[in-house]
Amino acid sequence: MDQGTLVENQIDDGRRFIEQFAADGSKVQAAFWVKTAEEGLWFLYVATELVDREGPAAAYRAVHASLRKLGEPRVSSSLIKLVSPMNPIAKDVLLMMARHPGRLANRFRGKTLGSVAVDQGYIYPSYVFTFTQINQMTTDEVGREIVRLMNRGPGTLQSSRITLRDNTTFNGVPISFSLGSQNAVVVSFIADGGHAPRVERLDEIASVD
Repeated sequence: MDQGTLVENQIDDGRRFIEQFAADGSKVQAAFWVKTAEEGLWFLYVATELVDREGPAAAYRAVHASLRKLGEPRVSSSLIKLVSPMNPIAKDVLLMMARHPGRLANRFRGKTLGSVAVDQGYIYPSYVFTFTQINQMTTDEVGREIVRLMNRGPGTLQSSRITLRDNTTFNGVPISFSLGSQNAVVVSFIADGGHAPRVERLDEIASVD
């Protein structure tokens, strides 16, 4: 990547990743390119609650999954930095977005984000990563897909990305169906990073990837 000025194809490639990452169910609060004064390198920062909820390892697995869907992405994972929305850098960017709402990107020079001196930056407008989920599955489709995953055979424990209807996500392996309260069907998962099975109502699951 050109380490001088951020050019349009880099901005476009970053936007394609952010759109895919959000479409895959990872809630994004802010996305921005930053060239720090100390390193002199451009990095794509993504502020997402996935870091806090699932942990960095699971969050970066979601990054790799989204990049794979782009075929041959020109934004490598080494350029992507996931941060919590509570990170001081993210909090300053969110404040800038609140001061300048709208559909225009925000370029800036010579600012301090958090405690980091920044030479240049580019903030994507929020419409890039905020949209209504349009590819939700029906409850019957979710049930059939979970049955298929459970019947893959012994030794097959590859996690799937589970998106709930409130747009929260996690990675896990379905292990059983059962009846919960009010006779609702629930599904138990071995969730990545979890110690106990995670249980979700079948009708609250929006998609299984």
